[in-house]
Amino acid sequence: MTNINCSANCIYEVDGKCSLEHISITQSILSQESQCAYYTPRKTPPEKNKPAK
Repeated sequence: MTNINCSANCIYEVDGKCSLEHISITQSILSQESQCAYYTPRKTPPEKNKPAK
């Protein structure tokens, strides 16, 4: 696992860290919305602050 801080709504973000295991060649272009070439948005937001039932 990497030791890169991450606060993006990305599928690789887990507890404030990037969990991407292996890097590969990417054709992603960095844009203003993301500072990471591997950024992949989540379909649903993380449930970190979900109240207990």
